[in-house]
Amino acid sequence: MNDPNQILQAMADLSTMEYGSLKAEYRRGADHTQLGPYYQHQVWERGRNRSRRVPTPEAARLQKAIANRQTAEKLSAQFIELTVQQTRRAWQQDSKKSTSSAKSKSKPKP
Repeated sequence: MNDPNQILQAMADLSTMEYGSLKAEYRRGADHTQLGPYYQHQVWERGRNRSRRVPTPEAARLQKAIANRQTAEKLSAQFIELTVQQTRRAWQQDSKKSTSSAKSKSKPKP
């Protein structure tokens, strides 16, 4: 996306967000069958890695919220990059204008 307004709209459309990651774990039962998945949400909070088990019905919603946050971070980086580019172009145009006006105001040499 090259339009800052489109980026902001895309960010506004993300209705849920969550930090961290979600991992599916599988275990072996006594009869060597695979059990699971068991979901674990890990997030860095207050200087510590926090971990909690997530019920299976909640896992899909949580994964979507994590993906939305990751998308928002990418869109935010794009928005910042476009804004920096626009700022630099504007400054270059301003400096060209001030340089040309300064030249036109200077007195001609005899």
